[in-house]
Amino acid sequence: MKNNKIKIETGSEKLTKEEIDSHKDFNKVYKTYTTTKTNTVKTPKKFGGMTTMVVVTTTVVVTTIGAWKYWNYHKTVTQPKVTATASNANKTNTSSTTTAKSTTKRPYIHPPIKGVDVPYKTYSVDANKGGTITYNNSKIVIPASSFCDANGKAITGKVDIKYREFRNAAEFFASGIPMTYDSAGKQYTFESAGMLDVRGYQNGKPVYVRTGKEIQVSMVTTQRSISYNMYELDTNKQNWTYLDKSKSIPINAKTKALKDTISIPPTEQKQVQQIQTSIASIQKEEATIEKTKPVEPRKVTAGRNNFNIDADQHDYPELAVYKNLLWEPDPADKNYKPSYAAITWDDASLKRSADGTMYTFTVKKGAEQHSFIVHPVFEGKDYDAAMKEYDKKYEDYQVAYDKRKADEKKQQEAYEALLAKIKKDQEEEQQKMIARSNLIGAVTNMFYISNFGIYNTDCPENLPHGAEVTPQYTDNNNDNLNYNEFYLVEKDKNAIYDYHPGHNCRFNPKVENFAWMITPDNKLAIYSIEDFSRIGITSGTVVFRMKVLEKPITSVEDLKAAFKPYLGDLDKQWGGSVRS
Repeated sequence: MKNNKIKIETGSEKLTKEEIDSHKDFNKVYKTYTTTKTNTVKTPKKFGGMTTMVVVTTTVVVTTIGAWKYWNYHKTVTQPKVTATASNANKTNTSSTTTAKSTTKRPYIHPPIKGVDVPYKTYSVDANKGGTITYNNSKIVIPASSFCDANGKAITGKVDIKYREFRNAAEFFASGIPMTYDSAGKQYTFESAGMLDVRGYQNGKPVYVRTGKEIQVSMVTTQRSISYNMYELDTNKQNWTYLDKSKSIPINAKTKALKDTISIPPTEQKQVQQIQTSIASIQKEEATIEKTKPVEPRKVTAGRNNFNIDADQHDYPELAVYKNLLWEPDPADKNYKPSYAAITWDDASLKRSADGTMYTFTVKKGAEQHSFIVHPVFEGKDYDAAMKEYDKKYEDYQVAYDKRKADEKKQQEAYEALLAKIKKDQEEEQQKMIARSNLIGAVTNMFYISNFGIYNTDCPENLPHGAEVTPQYTDNNNDNLNYNEFYLVEKDKNAIYDYHPGHNCRFNPKVENFAWMITPDNKLAIYSIEDFSRIGITSGTVVFRMKVLEKPITSVEDLKAAFKPYLGDLDKQWGGSVRS
């Protein structure tokens, strides 16, 4: 429907500069405005699918000066403008809302409160040796020789590790780190079990995690589930990248010792690898010794063909000790024919079986090829001499083999003892966590990261459902707040739903909801759980009359304190208050 235009007669004389300047005193003009009667024309008008009411006033000067005041107050970003308070279920007033995009593109990570952010804690780590960092109840284990520079060159000496965590709504909000996840063209909001940000520097320059190295992180949280996903923030693509499921270990008072599985911490990996390498080397030597195990001599079989094979002693060390060795086909092998002995073959090869009990002899001539089993045999006195040599060589073989087996057993026992120690240490650490935290239902999220950056253990969630309303935001002084971001949380869910100016607000009326805004002077404007319970409708236009707290927010702790009357102690709820 078209709005009817009202023609305003303003006179033909131009205003002087002095007259224009005189109207820049807003307080004077506003006082005049409050005593001036206006004519209101109510006409439905659509803005982005939202039906509102348009206020048209015959007081041209007031309208112009009001716009001048609004532009100067919000001149950095073009925002929605409201000229009157919208209606809720009980009141009906007229208003006008338009939506415009910001003219300035803000950074992807954008803390919403100027000067307020979750601080890093800095630790010094010897790059050569690695080390373990303890942050609250979390542990960050860094293996030796894990760092390199931008060119991939290994870094030695001291490295500064900057680390921080985000566990609750106040910390997520203050960080300005986006908590939304795009997947298959659909956007989700993260319900988080904990987020971390870890960086490395040497002499002020960034360092990187070397290829093949991983940093182990164990982070305590009171998440309600142990089936959260692991994500890494890609600041270039401006989205979260799915990595894997996080591995969560319950640590309540009834926690049992680890039984079947064990995670090797990076600080122990070098020692474990050394033992494993030693065992593998010993086993390789055993295999080499096994090849020298002498073959027990056999006498020739009467009436059975035998022949000489000129085998290289280097290839068959177990046969090198024998003289006048003959070969006899296995009587059970039907592949052998006596006529083969009369043929001059172009090629022949001998191969010992894996268990060392027999040999396969293969002969070739043109396209013809035959393979059959043969045994080394001796005649008369050669057999007696061979048995003597066999007894001596077998004894030497057995001594060498037994020695390597004893070495292998010793290394295997050391390996099992090390694993048992690691397992015991982990069990003791779990019990210490229980004693320190005293958190009911707490768990430890354990995972490995191969890059410095921001990581999150999360479960993507859809926006709340049950109610979707067209919001009009104001405060206890009827000031316009429609230009602010509106943040909503459900009391028992560790997620923040962010509604941009001009967008509808969705919430679940069956749960306890709490919301807030930040004013330009860093004050917190809140809409309480009780306020939400009084809305009474699930669609249409609703006025969210926010209560602005007196003191500005100057730290994350201020924010938590402001939330506490409505959401309780966030640190205790989400495992962030316990100190080591």
